[in-house]
Amino acid sequence: MIARIKFWLECSRWYALPMSFMAWLVIFIYGLDNDGNFINGILALIGICFAHLAANLFDDFIDFRNPEKYVDENNYITLQNTQKGKCGYLLNNSVRLSDVIKVAGLYCFTAFIIGLYLYYAAGAGVLFYMVSGGLIVLLYPFMSNHRLSELAVALAYGPILFGGVYYTMTSHCGIEPFVLALPIMIFTVNLLFTDTFMDREIDRNEGKNTFVNLFRSDISALNFQKSMLFSGYLSVFLAGIFDITDWEIFITYLTIPLAVDLINSLKLYSESSLSVPNKKWYHFPFENWDKIEKGKTAPFMFRMYQARNLMIYFSVLLAVSVYFD
Repeated sequence: MIARIKFWLECSRWYALPMSFMAWLVIFIYGLDNDGNFINGILALIGICFAHLAANLFDDFIDFRNPEKYVDENNYITLQNTQKGKCGYLLNNSVRLSDVIKVAGLYCFTAFIIGLYLYYAAGAGVLFYMVSGGLIVLLYPFMSNHRLSELAVALAYGPILFGGVYYTMTSHCGIEPFVLALPIMIFTVNLLFTDTFMDREIDRNEGKNTFVNLFRSDISALNFQKSMLFSGYLSVFLAGIFDITDWEIFITYLTIPLAVDLINSLKLYSESSLSVPNKKWYHFPFENWDKIEKGKTAPFMFRMYQARNLMIYFSVLLAVSVYFD
């Protein structure tokens, strides 16, 4: 039983859950500072995690239904217009497609039950966030094919998550949670942008529409990413303007060197997609790096770890500044 649960969690890409947790942590601490309900906040996290897992599985379900599959010279089957290795557990016949939708449905049902409890515990406003989150889960696979992945992630990790958690904890709405959501939303979207930037040529050759492919060159795409990160750091001023935190908020600027390091790393990638920067002490954590470094995914995973860690460190420092204020 435990092995089966572990298998499905791996299929559901549970390793992506820290992104949801870090975003939740910021608004959870702010909710507690405003006399929010601790139990409701924890339940909201559990519901968010199940919704996240459901979105990952449903995305695989939609992609696998695509009839275009490719068989290479080693008889290895891959999906057209998707990331290499995607849906591997389906392509190797470990499970049936019907099993995927059943498990995704179970995730959604669990999130729904939690949401139903929070509806009675916190108020009718919970329904708005439940429906909004559910729509993101269902529409993400289709939005990602129409250059709207970044919008979906921005909505999910911004107003829906922050507004929803704050409401379930306090039964109130306010502008402050949405102001606090802005930098987290931007740094989470930056992670997705980093991913699609590195897959830019592959996606273009396969006819896949991504937001990054709207830019004519790697330089213009990186300039946009610089602007996005700059706006993320600039948005922390709003927390002071709306009296959410005081000077403590500026400890998030300690992550600026990591943002610069990421951009420089992506510049190097645009010049040579096989390049792997030297791993420094501040490149932490890089899970299983010794194993990854020996494979072909090292150039890609190095930058993904950089972008992920930037979001995590920024979120931790933002949560600390909210707590101490």
